[in-house]
Amino acid sequence: MAEGDGIVNTGGIEFYMTDDQGQEFKLKGVLTVTSPHEEIGEEDMTDQDSGGTTEFSPSMGTWPDITVTLKHEPNSPTHQLILEHKASREKRAFKIVVPEEDGTTQEESGIWFVKSYTPDNGAIGSKRTATLVGRPGPVTRTDSEA
Repeated sequence: MAEGDGIVNTGGIEFYMTDDQGQEFKLKGVLTVTSPHEEIGEEDMTDQDSGGTTEFSPSMGTWPDITVTLKHEPNSPTHQLILEHKASREKRAFKIVVPEEDGTTQEESGIWFVKSYTPDNGAIGSKRTATLVGRPGPVTRTDSEA
């Protein structure tokens, strides 16, 4: 993984979904993507010997939602793919490709299901966007070549 200043994003993040045949498609018009990082739960372990303070131990992990914001084009192939995936209620493969400052990329992949897809209200004079939210299962991270 590249080391850098961690400040400048010059673009190039890609998000891929699979269709009902398992074929991978790159979503068009991606603006933002949240990178999933496992969240560790906690279990209250407080007992009479805890010295008047609450004690916790780590418990099960949870993969938080992935949120993708993209330009919204009604009836585009991206729009249709998302609607089909959401209607299927299936878990399918996804992939996020993140460019690093040194030209290499990092890939995050796994399975997910689409929870919601919300196009904006179409206000006059504004850029059309939509928000896609899905829940991943385990996520694998790999470095790839430039």
